Amino acid sequence: MADDLPDSAPATAPPDADPPAAPDAPAVVPPSPVVASPPISPFRRFAFLAIPAIALLELGAHLVQTHRVVSDAQWVAARKAVLAIVQPKDLVAMAPYWTDPLGRELLKDDVLTLAREARPDATRFPRAIEVSIRGQHLPELQGWKLESTKDVGPVTLFVYDNPSYTPVLDDLVDHVAPGRIAVSTNGGECSLAHGRVETGPLGFGPAIPADRFTCPQGGALSATVMQPGDYRPHRCLFAPPLGGGKPLRVRFLDVAFGDVLHGHAGLDWDATAHTDEPPVTLTWKIADRTLAKIVAGNDDGWKAFELDTRDLKGQRGEIVAEVSSPSSHNRMFCFEADTR
Repeated sequence: MADDLPDSAPATAPPDADPPAAPDAPAVVPPSPVVASPPISPFRRFAFLAIPAIALLELGAHLVQTHRVVSDAQWVAARKAVLAIVQPKDLVAMAPYWTDPLGRELLKDDVLTLAREARPDATRFPRAIEVSIRGQHLPELQGWKLESTKDVGPVTLFVYDNPSYTPVLDDLVDHVAPGRIAVSTNGGECSLAHGRVETGPLGFGPAIPADRFTCPQGGALSATVMQPGDYRPHRCLFAPPLGGGKPLRVRFLDVAFGDVLHGHAGLDWDATAHTDEPPVTLTWKIADRTLAKIVAGNDDGWKAFELDTRDLKGQRGEIVAEVSSPSSHNRMFCFEADTR
């Protein structure tokens, strides 16, 4: 019968043959546990607002600053108000001090004169006009009696009386002139000469005026304006020491004496950076008597002194100042004094 089957019929598998293998089933992966995200803090949620907030603060600060600026026209109005009340012996000063360059530019040098700007201190003035903005005041006028106030736009003029004013009898800085002063060293007399004004870069010290005393073996003296360690300009006698303890001797002639000799001494602000250099000594003498020795070091700033001269009150005569130091290197020294 097998021969009777058609050729296309499939062959029958033997009864003991294994069934075909089923395809592999995909692996079952258990689901991952769900982890809740931590809550976002309000700070982090709104942190992006910090940038526009800072921008708004800067804009507000800019508006405040620009609206608080005193215009040139307002400074000119303040100048006119000062001119209406100022007296020749008055101090005119700017407050706060950082406005001083603006004052010199816009109030002009007939108001902010050299005597006012480069004052040794405020005590020599009987009255002060404080040109103030933003309610600021100068510490040197603390304790003075307020006489009046006047608002000129954003600028306020405070007028003060000096409660302890004593008139200056003789300003020794003004003695730098023929017949009023004699300068010498151990090497001989120094002569008053006329040259050219000398200035220099950082470290040069104050400007040296055309008229100055020069000495044959080194040494010089001149009246100039120096900025000592208090970072304020002061008109004074520039007298760098010779070094080696040798004195630069300054004889002030025909001085009118009062109760006191009032003065200051100091080193140029740049010279004070040389902390390894020794101090400068200023010795005051009358005849054979030593009144005092004023020692000005790197940390002393604009050092004040006041010497008793009541035994000479009402008299005229000589007083001698000797400047000395063990070193002359970077010892740019200046002093001033007056009798009262």
